[in-house]
Amino acid sequence: MPLDKSWTKITNKVDPMFIKGAMAFAERGKTYVDSDGRIHCPCRNCVNARRHVPTVVASHIIHNGFEPSYNVWIYHGEHLPGYETDETNECEESENESNNGMDELLEDAFPMGVDTEAENHKDDDNIRNNPNVEKLFIDMKKPLYPGCDEFSVLGFLLELMNVKVTCKMTNVSMDMILDLFSRAFKDANFPKNHYEAKKYLRTLGLGYESIHACKHDCALFWKENEKLQNCPVCSTSHYEENSKGKKKPVKVLRYFPITSRLKRLYGSRHTAKEMLWHDQHRIKEEGVLKHPADGKAWKHFDAVFPDFANDPRNVRQGLSSDGFNPFGAMSLSYSMWPVVLVPYNMPPWKSMNDASFMLTLLIPGRDSPGKDIDVFLRPLIDELKYLWDNGVETYDCESKQIFNLCAALIWTINDFPAYGYLSGWSTSGYKACPICNEDASSIRIRDRIAYVGHRRFLPHDHSWRKARDFNGQREMRTAPKHVSGDDCLHQLGHLTTHLHGKHQCYGGKKRKRDPHDLNWSKKASFLNSHIGLSCLFVTTLT
Repeated sequence: MPLDKSWTKITNKVDPMFIKGAMAFAERGKTYVDSDGRIHCPCRNCVNARRHVPTVVASHIIHNGFEPSYNVWIYHGEHLPGYETDETNECEESENESNNGMDELLEDAFPMGVDTEAENHKDDDNIRNNPNVEKLFIDMKKPLYPGCDEFSVLGFLLELMNVKVTCKMTNVSMDMILDLFSRAFKDANFPKNHYEAKKYLRTLGLGYESIHACKHDCALFWKENEKLQNCPVCSTSHYEENSKGKKKPVKVLRYFPITSRLKRLYGSRHTAKEMLWHDQHRIKEEGVLKHPADGKAWKHFDAVFPDFANDPRNVRQGLSSDGFNPFGAMSLSYSMWPVVLVPYNMPPWKSMNDASFMLTLLIPGRDSPGKDIDVFLRPLIDELKYLWDNGVETYDCESKQIFNLCAALIWTINDFPAYGYLSGWSTSGYKACPICNEDASSIRIRDRIAYVGHRRFLPHDHSWRKARDFNGQREMRTAPKHVSGDDCLHQLGHLTTHLHGKHQCYGGKKRKRDPHDLNWSKKASFLNSHIGLSCLFVTTLT
């Protein structure tokens, strides 16, 4: 039954029909409240950017009016054209309510019986025959304890882990809770501790890779350096010196691979259709930026790489990184750097949802990695290179087909210091502006550097160019020359080989060649690989 939205067009706020419609809207919105009992407020002042309880929302609408551009009530249960649920989906949802969607979760993660070529599903069949995967399907049906109809073993464990994350519980508290449950319910099927619970759920693809790193951020003990006992750059020990029993690494990088998560976006019936929204469901309007696909950068990328753009299922991503203190105490000096990828194929309200953000790296350290962030980015860059050059065979549950999924990093979003770390450009000093590059307009005022010359970007006949009210002079210079990706690579080619890391023997500065150092050639080849890594990253961004 279509919704009655005629009352939203009434301009008279004291009209009984308008007041009645606002009250009915708030009453209907109670079905879509969040955990705090609030809903998006579509009044002219809040425009769905703020949330309030339904009664306050009704009051706002009556006093401020209803936002006229809010035609499709996507924040209040309505779907965009092409996204309406049919009776079949409603039946499926009602059938899956009993097991909280466990059937859908496992069927999407481990598809079986798909009508495609058999050779394409040999790997899937091997996965389904894996004992760990088979245990998941058994535990999906197995009651938590004899006579329990509410929870299965898998369903209860997933909800318990969700409570842990939502409430920010520690691993120790989870160990105590699981131990208490095991002693209280003798017949229940619980893991003994949090470690076993994580190991059990890792079969779903929820795990991460631990990569050891040098104490001074010089290198990763990964791939060619995996078995080294000392850093190949500063010779610092791989492990803590006073560790007893099992060796403990001095620093550990957590890496969350993205290939399996990108494949799952197309393997899940809840997201496969939305991954094509930018191509099939986006309403294009000339001169209006509703989605990144409407922007010049996206269109330029499609023009430069038409083979990639021909398949709309290929994923375009943005990268963001910044430091934060995980302990929340401002007096404690600690800086951990997460690196997050955002897939832009989905509609904006899905892409910008925190559930869609892909955490890829957790860079540890008491201090910021600075320009040594290149060292920690290597696993991610290697995976992005593979997804760009080769792609990965992926099953699309929407079209019931196998296709080769490729991915590209099209831009980054950071604050200015993080921008400098990622790009390698010094964001301080007289040439801090990466747009102006070598043609920056900067002067020294007392003990500060000021950046002037903003009128250079105005049209040549603009009246402000002739005015002397700014610095007593007319501005006749043209805007700085645009710096392309090739220009960046050319500038990087003139950089001298330098050592990564913050070891005190060279203080993070350039180190001259020691003719008596027999390992210098090995170190130089290692460093050149990282310079190439930075060049690749700049090329990908531009």
